Amino acid sequence: MRICSDQPCIVLLTEKDVWIRVNGKEPISLKANHMALLNCENNIIDVSSLNNTLVAHISHDIIKDYLRFLNKDLSQIPVWQRSATPILTLPCLTPDVFRVAAQHSMMPAETESEKERTRALLFTVLSRFLDSKKFVSLMMYMLRNCVSDSVYQIIESDIHKDWNLSMVASCLCLSPSLLKKKLKSENTSYSQIITTCRMRYAVNELMMDGKNIS
Repeated sequence: MRICSDQPCIVLLTEKDVWIRVNGKEPISLKANHMALLNCENNIIDVSSLNNTLVAHISHDIIKDYLRFLNKDLSQIPVWQRSATPILTLPCLTPDVFRVAAQHSMMPAETESEKERTRALLFTVLSRFLDSKKFVSLMMYMLRNCVSDSVYQIIESDIHKDWNLSMVASCLCLSPSLLKKKLKSENTSYSQIITTCRMRYAVNELMMDGKNIS
């Protein structure tokens, strides 16, 4: 059975022993009541058996929000190796919570409260993978198609660092000139991004101090 998703990331829960094959490579065996986190974008994923209601679909926005929520210095995170199979697996400790999260991930959020509920549930699912050393690297890798998002994430992970273009480019394994070119293709620039990051931080600080910024 082939898995398809409109989102870059899925997490599935197994009801019985299954195998998962990514891009035609050797299948990975997975016991019942295990979760698998997979990067769907530009990957062919086959599974021997699957209940479609037990698949949580995770968007770029959720990934970005989650990395911001972690409050880690992303410049220190090793880069995900492109040759590695983009999958992480582990036992599911709270299958009932996962079922609700998967259900909400497939439903359109019609109100702000529903949107926040879905976000919180998916954060809970993702947090199960925090013990994996490769987890954050894989999350960052899933944002690779939008370079500006990756730049925002890196700068905001340590806003007090004296960032420059070369430092950020190094974190992304790009040359400074290539990073500039990629950002230009996304109608932005490094200077625009770092200015926005600093303004966001300043606004948040003022709001936390209870000051009126209007």
